[in-house]
Amino acid sequence: MLLIVAAAAVCAAMLSLACRNDEETPGGTEGTSGPGPTVVRPEPTGEPRGMLLGFSSLPPERTNESYIQAFATAAQYADVVLVQRTPPWEDFMAGGQVSRQTADTTRLETSLLDQYGNLKLFYSIDPTDGVVQRSRTANLPPSIDPAAGFTDSRVRDAFIAYAAYVAKNYQPEYLALGVEVNMTFERAPEQFEAFVTLYAEAYEVVKGNSPKTKVFPTFQLEDLEGAFGIVHPPRWEIFDRFRGRMDVLAISTYPFLGEARSAADVRGDYYSQLKTHWDGEIIISETGYASAPVEGRVTVGTETDQQAYVERLLREANELGFAMVVWFAALDPAFASSGATVVFKDIGLRKSDGSNKLAWATWEEWSRRPLGD
Repeated sequence: MLLIVAAAAVCAAMLSLACRNDEETPGGTEGTSGPGPTVVRPEPTGEPRGMLLGFSSLPPERTNESYIQAFATAAQYADVVLVQRTPPWEDFMAGGQVSRQTADTTRLETSLLDQYGNLKLFYSIDPTDGVVQRSRTANLPPSIDPAAGFTDSRVRDAFIAYAAYVAKNYQPEYLALGVEVNMTFERAPEQFEAFVTLYAEAYEVVKGNSPKTKVFPTFQLEDLEGAFGIVHPPRWEIFDRFRGRMDVLAISTYPFLGEARSAADVRGDYYSQLKTHWDGEIIISETGYASAPVEGRVTVGTETDQQAYVERLLREANELGFAMVVWFAALDPAFASSGATVVFKDIGLRKSDGSNKLAWATWEEWSRRPLGD
């Protein structure tokens, strides 16, 4: 269950954004001109894989350079970059305008995507607060009653306007409208009901502006099963609330925050069960597994255990025909050192200083496999 969101609003105005689109060739150099560093992808080797691999843009440090490097890491060792962001509400409310911060961030990110030409974009509009288990809308301006949330027409209009902005300016391959929405269903049912109708409106607007974009909400697997926080029966029927306007089934999964105490505790049908509830495209929209224990908490982890989870996840997702797996943090987020986010301080496949953990070799091996047809 996600509690960390990338600090995407970097000081992009300080950077030179002039670039050209340099397409990647397999095993070749990508991104020789632009705001990011040049990267060299290794020569493809091994058995073909059917799924895309992704990292989020979450950096190990809250700096411009670290954020840009997160895109470069994805370009070198993955196929997709996930940008997850709460709407800048005031920019898109009536009478507002796109702020310099929003515009500069858009220019930086689209320039990086142009530079790393074969890197696909998964953009996730995240309007709820993970720190309180998605029971309220996040970062609303003081003029909005937090209890009103999605029932407030100003919030609804701003969400739709922002979705249109993202669709027009980014043209993402994948776009999530809402993150881990089943958690809102459990903890704030009135907000969930308001969101369902808002989602339907936003879906149509996005499709009108970017018809090829795959649009969907994401769901949290451990909470779907009733194994996180609030104990309840499985809620698979919640998918029905979005059918007809859900192009992909997108699942976030963090087994170490649920019932699993080790990778060996993850049930055999943990991911295969998804195919019994959805017959279309399935993606793991975000996942992670701790490589070290979290002090003062029941969560446990080791590098060996993390490696076992990565090996199991990638093998099984590929065998099941899942379209994509996104590991949330390539490197440990060094700033997640206190509060609710501390459970994610060791979920990277590399340490924050760039040194490799055991699981990195497994990920790198899979990233070098050529994509099948």
